[in-house]
Parts: sequence; C-alpha cells; structure tokens
Amino acid sequence: MAQQQRTRMQSRTERAPQGGRRDGSAVAERRTTSTWRQYVAGFGGGLLAGEAVLLLLSNLGSLAANAAFGPSGGQNIDGGVVGVSTLVAVLFGGWLAARIVGRVGLYMGIAVAIGFIFWGAIFQFLQEAQIVASSISAGGHKLVDLGPMDMGSLVMGDLLALFGGSVGGLLSGRR
Repeated sequence: MAQQQRTRMQSRTERAPQGGRRDGSAVAERRTTSTWRQYVAGFGGGLLAGEAVLLLLSNLGSLAANAAFGPSGGQNIDGGVVGVSTLVAVLFGGWLAARIVGRVGLYMGIAVAIGFIFWGAIFQFLQEAQIVASSISAGGHKLVDLGPMDMGSLVMGDLLALFGGSVGGLLSGRR
C-alpha cells in the first residue's frame, strides 16, 4: 500500500507542466521574457506620465502663484511649487509603474525616482552647457561663472524624489 502511494506521488511530480519540459525551463523562460517587457513598460510609462504631471503641475502652480501673489522677479523663487509638484509627480509615476507591472511596487517606485533624478541632472547639465555655449559664441575668452553648486538642495531634491517614488510604489498595493 505504501509502495503504491509513493509510486503515485512520483508519477505526479515527474509529469511535465503544461506547455513546458519536466524541469519547467520553458515556462520559466516565457515568464522572464514577459516580465522584462512589463518592467520596461512600467518604468517608461511611470516615468513619462510622472514627467508630464510634473510639467503640468509646476506650470499651473507657477501661474496660480503669480496670479495670487504677483511675479516674484527671481528665476529661482517659486514658493515651493516645483518641490511639491515634483513630489506629487514622482508619487504618481511610481504608483503607475507599479500598477503597470503588477508587482514589486517599491522597486518600481524607486526606479522611477532614479529616472527623475537622472533626467533632472541631464536638464541641469544642458542648461549650464547653454550658458557656456552662449558665452563662447559671444566671443568671451574668460571662464563662465555658473555659481556654486548647492549640494544641500541637490541631496534634498534627490531624497524627495526617492521618498516620493517609494511611497508611490507602496501605495499601489503591489508587493
């Protein structure tokens, strides 16, 4: 009797899963391929949607602040509109990326936040390169003063993005 039960259990475990070989490698390969596509789609979708939300919220917030309080006159004075807009945009991007992928919400949120940090660094570099290029094209032969690098704002902005992406990914409910 015990021998028959062992034989039945062995035959059940030796059967090949549907659509694959006995070791399950064909099934694992198929899942891995679709998973990477989902990760890329989730990351790209979350990042693009988050950047669009950032553009919309920061412009509308600046317009509302200028209408309510008048133009500030300074280029960098925004009353926190860009910071709050960035937080909300990264939250949304991380949430959307996790919803698209369907799992690993925290990691997708962090990936979107790193994407935001990356694009922010590229944007800053292009702005400073434009200043240098305009100085060179105007015939200037002196060093261009780009001002001091504000490490406090840089680190705080990156931490804000990482926090927002993490919370957005966790809010998706995808583990």
